[in-house]
Order: sequence, then C-alpha cells, then structure tokens
Amino acid sequence: MSNICYLLDPETTIFRAVTLPNGISFKPLYELLGCHLIELVRFDERHSLFVDEEGLKEGLTAFTIFDGYPQPIAGKIALVGGDGREPYTSPLISLEDAAEHFKCCRPVLDPVFAKADEISAGGIIIAGALAGLQCRIERRAPVLVEGEA
Repeated sequence: MSNICYLLDPETTIFRAVTLPNGISFKPLYELLGCHLIELVRFDERHSLFVDEEGLKEGLTAFTIFDGYPQPIAGKIALVGGDGREPYTSPLISLEDAAEHFKCCRPVLDPVFAKADEISAGGIIIAGALAGLQCRIERRAPVLVEGEA
C-alpha cells in the first residue's frame, strides 16, 4: 500500500499528486525533493510541508511564497498529511484547496528603452536604445496536473 503527497515545483509551477511508499522512512521525500537536508514546515493542524532546507542560495531562478510563512521557500515542496512526528499520510484536502496557499515566483528582467535623447554618465543615449534593465518578481498560481505521477 502507498500514500500520495502533493508535489510543487516552482521552476515549472506544476502541482500534482505523487505516489509515496508507506512507512516511516523520509528517504522517498529526500529523493522527491532532490536535496540532502529537509525542513518541516506546518501547513495547518493536519498537514505538513517538507522543503529543501538549503534551497535559498545564489543563482536562485524560482521560489515559492507560502501564505503566512515569513520567507520564500526555494526548491520543490511536498505536502503530506500528518504533523511530521508520525508516519506521513496522504493529504486530507484537495489539490485545488492546497494550491490556493502558494504563489510560484521568478525574477524577470525587463528592458528599459530611452524615451528621448537622454544624457547619461556615458554620454548621449539615442531614443529607442536600450538604457538598462529593470527587475521585477512574477507571481503565478500553481498549474494543477490531475492524476498521479
């Protein structure tokens, strides 16, 4: 017999159910998340999130905002039933309801073009020329994929 967990990948924004073997081993979660150190984050009183403890590092290309959590979460996220002290179980909420608590984010660079002949420290910038880049954070809801992977 096996359980499922909900897996969110912020790089692709895909949120889906994934089969996990029953038992008390966390090894399947390490393999699923692709990391060596996991952290437990409470989702609610009946569910937990397992996340990559070392995910926030240089070169970050995507991350997740979780409602009520004080910092971004980097790397894949596994949502399971239980509080983390007992063997985990399948989630007791729907994939749709769980998805409402997450925003997948990624940094985006937008080109900024000169509007008129501008003078900068480097000289004159001709209208329409690239004057620089502006950074923003794009936030998207997870993309739900039905069926188990």
